Amino acid sequence: LASKAMRLDCAIKGEEPPVVLCPSGGRAVLEAYVSDGKRIGFFKRKKRIARFGFTTNAGPSALPVDESIRDCFGINPSSNLRIGAIIFMFVEPEFRSRRIGELAVEIISAVQAYQGSDFTILVADDKGSGKLVSWYEKIGFKQAPKMQEMMGSPNAKYGVSMIAPTIGFSRSRWESLRIKW
Repeated sequence: LASKAMRLDCAIKGEEPPVVLCPSGGRAVLEAYVSDGKRIGFFKRKKRIARFGFTTNAGPSALPVDESIRDCFGINPSSNLRIGAIIFMFVEPEFRSRRIGELAVEIISAVQAYQGSDFTILVADDKGSGKLVSWYEKIGFKQAPKMQEMMGSPNAKYGVSMIAPTIGFSRSRWESLRIKW
């Protein structure tokens, strides 16, 4: 609702709306819905099939992150690196393997890049099966054992710490995304 109000305000003033409309507070939730084919009056009823939480403000790096960047990517990090985080990701089981998570990571990475993040960190908790860790590795994340304690998961008790470079997005790439905000 807030983003629609901002767009209306910009239209009234004859101004371009911001490319990225993020909530204040440094966190956002992205949700995916599918129509269930039923209607309530004029509106199609929707079912939430996925939910993703992430940071919208880039934060400073820390020694375990810098060491992980060096180990995982062979980059000697500068002192002014900015870090974003994926807080949680969930896709309903019957909607998995449809690239919803990949699209969410692309959108999250784009928002974080726009906000100045250089890398994205997360903890992949797959209860030890390795499936989720493997999925994140396929989309560019690397295991970062030196971040385990900092991420609140010593000895991988609550999942595996991972890191990936944030994908940069130009204005034209933003405009090509077919996403409803």
